[in-house]
Amino acid sequence: MHAIHRSLLQDPVPAVRGEGVYVIDKDGNRFLDGSGGAAVSCLGHSNAHVIKAIQQQVATLPYAHTSFFTTDVLERLAEKLVGNAPGMAKVMLLSGGSEATEAALKLSRQYFVE
Repeated sequence: MHAIHRSLLQDPVPAVRGEGVYVIDKDGNRFLDGSGGAAVSCLGHSNAHVIKAIQQQVATLPYAHTSFFTTDVLERLAEKLVGNAPGMAKVMLLSGGSEATEAALKLSRQYFVE
């Protein structure tokens, strides 16, 4: 193995596929995916509905930079989130915690500058 992993004392188990809540290795051993933190996946592995939705979106428009564009799917998700969060009128969709922290700092600064 050429990748540096979290432990230098042992190699991680090579995962070859996922199925629902399980990760499966090359020998067919099933491991309950109880990952937490940054590794949380609430969608499960190999979910047919999720795979179909991803394929449809990639075939339509894989990426549009949010500094310049919005998309129907982004607006629908934002509407759904706001509809389930009493007192909120807008949301900002970001990719993770560090990006969210940076955006919060920028928004705070912008508010006070303006």
